Amino acid sequence: MNSPMQLKVVVGWALLVLIGVASLSWLQPRLLGQAQREHAQLQQRLARAEDGAAEIRALVDQLSMLKDSTKSIKHVPTDSQFAGLIQDLGTQLEALGIVDREITNGGSVDLGPAKSIPMRIRMTSGFTGVYKTIEWIEALPRLIRVQRVLIEATDLKDPWDSQVDVEITLDAVFDPSAKPAALAGVDPGAS
Repeated sequence: MNSPMQLKVVVGWALLVLIGVASLSWLQPRLLGQAQREHAQLQQRLARAEDGAAEIRALVDQLSMLKDSTKSIKHVPTDSQFAGLIQDLGTQLEALGIVDREITNGGSVDLGPAKSIPMRIRMTSGFTGVYKTIEWIEALPRLIRVQRVLIEATDLKDPWDSQVDVEITLDAVFDPSAKPAALAGVDPGAS
């Protein structure tokens, strides 16, 4: 009796091993295919994440460049603020020691949506005073267009160390049609 029972046990084990091998050989390609698909999806996500990080870095760089460029954008006031500009210019010329000076202006000129007030500065100064005056005008937070700078040396033998006669023609630009909301964050009293 032991023999037929042992035979049944051995056949049973063999059948189980055969079923297991058949199952694994049938399931393995499916499991391997699923693993390969998951691996491919993870690689795609990783590539997108790396591209996303690169994209974020590029956008941060662009934002930084835009912020830097806005520092050089000049404010266009809604009114001419001409009196304050003349006062500030006079104070600047006095600080530079330029006492021989004359500042004149014309009527407003229509530039389309904006307007300007032409100004003429005549002064006698050394080249340093001329340079500092033009530098101050360029550094103003409002839009000023320098139209012309005419310099005449009184001593042609040594023009760099002598006094020069200077005429600077410029336009103080303003836009009366601008809405105050568009100027949010800008000091309207700044000349």
